[in-house]
Amino acid sequence: MVSLLQIRAAQPTDLPEILKLIRELAIFEELEHQVVEDPDLLAEHLFGRQPYAYVQIAEWEGAIAGYVLYFLTYSSFRKQPSLYLEDLFVRPAYRRQGIATALLRQLATIAVEQQCGRVEWAVLDWNQRAIAFYEGLGAKVLPDWRICRLEGSAIGNFAGILTA
Repeated sequence: MVSLLQIRAAQPTDLPEILKLIRELAIFEELEHQVVEDPDLLAEHLFGRQPYAYVQIAEWEGAIAGYVLYFLTYSSFRKQPSLYLEDLFVRPAYRRQGIATALLRQLATIAVEQQCGRVEWAVLDWNQRAIAFYEGLGAKVLPDWRICRLEGSAIGNFAGILTA
């Protein structure tokens, strides 16, 4: 019997659907104004000569139901790589089927294979359902850490480089 759910590595032919999923996540998070529409850049970063990030796709009965986008970082304290989960999104019609759990389990498997000491991600403080879900999986929501960010022209300004 074939499972209703399949998790697989994204392929370049998935790019249009990945772009749609990213937009859907941004709308859910009320951050759609931050999405840069550049399919060529995303293709280069996911499938180019030097990928910066990776995507796993969840298919439910052959339809794309969700995705995770992740990349590797490094912990100088642990002397090990870490896996950072940037995006996790399951389309509303496919929720409560165990898809998010399966995607996270796939990431945990990848983390073990890559000898990662951590799997980390951020969650919006208003998303109490997600926080409860993550805690139910055994994740700790760290209260004493805050994300700091330089972005856009602020990076160049700080570096002393003028940016367009």
